[in-house]
Amino acid sequence: MYLFVYGILVSPDQVESTLKHPIDREKMSYAVLSGWERAWNVASDKVSHPERTFLLPDGSEFDGVTAALGIGQRGDGWNCDGAVVPVSDADLGFLDPRERSYDRVDVTRSVDWAGKPGDAVVQAYVPRQDVCRRVEDAVADGRPVCRRKAYVEAVHAAFAHIGRLESFDRLTRPSSLPVRELRSVIDPAYST
Repeated sequence: MYLFVYGILVSPDQVESTLKHPIDREKMSYAVLSGWERAWNVASDKVSHPERTFLLPDGSEFDGVTAALGIGQRGDGWNCDGAVVPVSDADLGFLDPRERSYDRVDVTRSVDWAGKPGDAVVQAYVPRQDVCRRVEDAVADGRPVCRRKAYVEAVHAAFAHIGRLESFDRLTRPSSLPVRELRSVIDPAYST
């Protein structure tokens, strides 16, 4: 089984750091998901992640919404690039709670890469609609909404690592959301 990834996890180093074990890097490949678009449309705040607090540079709490990457179906003529990563059931059991703002869906027919095995099964994490609406609602309500600088830089570094930063920029819906310096603090009382 494979997981189509489209953000930080396109970097094999990030995959291994996240999963906390080595992966078969020979089976990790650059891939294209046809008919889908990547956007900064996933809300992260105290509703979705009560264990996480974002702090502004002055140490005060950011009481807004940060936007993370998500994908959505758009139809013919749209593409999203990323990578496919071989995963086990145990890996998915670890990732599912971490990716709780997303549903894991089968994208086997829409994803392609050089050397794709005929029997490959490919899944991807697709944001839930309620999570995407929270970004839109926050903007409409005048609540602060931004992209976290460290996350944006990590995504850019991951795509630069695989030599695909230009395609990431070209194949990601442009965002007018500002990029802000925020520090993430995790409350150790929570476990995910």
